[in-house]
Order: sequence, then C-alpha cells, then structure tokens
Amino acid sequence: MKIDGIIWDYDGTIADTRMKNLNVTKAIISELITGIKIEDTVLNSPESYERANIRSSNWRDLYRNEFNMRENEIDNAGKLWTKYQSADNTEVVLFEGIDKIVTKLGCYSQGIVSQNSSKIIRKNLDEFNLGKYFNHIIGYEEVDLAKQKPHPDGLLSCISKITNNRKDFSVLYIGDHITDIECAHNANKKVGKKSVFSVLLNHFNNNTWKEWNLEPDFIANKPVDINKIVSLFINE
Repeated sequence: MKIDGIIWDYDGTIADTRMKNLNVTKAIISELITGIKIEDTVLNSPESYERANIRSSNWRDLYRNEFNMRENEIDNAGKLWTKYQSADNTEVVLFEGIDKIVTKLGCYSQGIVSQNSSKIIRKNLDEFNLGKYFNHIIGYEEVDLAKQKPHPDGLLSCISKITNNRKDFSVLYIGDHITDIECAHNANKKVGKKSVFSVLLNHFNNNTWKEWNLEPDFIANKPVDINKIVSLFINE
C-alpha cells in the first residue's frame, strides 16, 4: 500500500512547546478571569499543566474543565492565542531527531494539523529550516472553533490538499496525544474506510496508551522509528 502523505501534529510531536504554551495560557487566563490566582490552578507548574493537557481531549476541554469557562469565553480565549504566542519569547525547540526524519521523508508530501496557530507554526518551522518540507499547515484558525480535534475536519482538509481531493488515499497521521488518535479514527469514519493510519510518537514514554479507548495503529518511541513504520508500507 502506497502512502500518499505524512501529516504531523505540532505541539508535543515536532516541537517541545510546553513552557511557551504554559506561559501563553497563563496570560490568556489572567486576562479573561478577573482576580484568578494562577498558583491555585493547574498552571502553577509545568508538571501540573502537562498532566491537565494529557487528561484533556483538546484545548477547549482544558479551558472548560480546569477553568469552568463557558463556550463563548472559550471562543474568546482562542482568539487571543496568536496574539500572546507572538508576544511571548519563550524558546521553542525541536525534539531530538525530528529534523533528520522530516528531511529523510522529504520525498513525501508532508503536512501539519494542529490546534496551534498556523502562522506561528510556519514561523517556527522556517527558523528550524524545515518550512520547505511542509506545504500544507492547518492550524486552529483554519477550522471552526467548535470542530477542533478530535473532530476530523482539519485533518480531512489537509488530506484533500495533499491528495488533490482524491477519494482513494492512504496517509499517516503522527501525534503525541489520544486526541490525535481519535482524530485519525474519526477521519476514517467520515470517509467510510481505513485510509488514515495513526502513529503515536511517544517522546517521553508518558502516554499510557493501553488504557485509552482507542489504540494507535503504530507506536514510535523516537522519531527514527517513523522511518521504520513508513518502510512497512513500502515493502507491502
């Protein structure tokens, strides 16, 4: 089976954005919730913020469950994301080995589907000298705020760009969170067949994926493992 493209999540998959996203979330929550004490929330440390992200299905779920925000307030939070991302100078770094595997897979069409800002992602990729490998980037701005991952809309939009709207296709979707696995599953349900193969890139081996309601099709404990997964399709 030939792979038509390789699509990546961004935060926690390509780039380690944990500290930056924590600082941005602090700024957003401080603006929107008057009088909140950050030290009394899950934003009080990188560890508690990461645990909250792991148990949340997406950023809307995080804001809803951890800060008791209503849907219109969550919409407003989403609109502030790019502003505070652009203003924050916290360093973002690639995970070790990502640059090598992205370059090695340069013969494939590669895209990104993320809940981060596509503008911020593009800027960071260009700084990492990887921008040329990603022709299609779908961020939260390109998807209805109510249909962020695990809804499949963003992923299917990226797939249609990579495949020129072909109905028959096979792609890998690489992510680090149960939301990414659910997104791939939901995309397959929408197209009516197994066309998206999910890959969990488990950088820190902190995902207890065996406890999830859905299992990924493949596990990569480090970026180089992705090349091995791709080769399985080449050799079929």
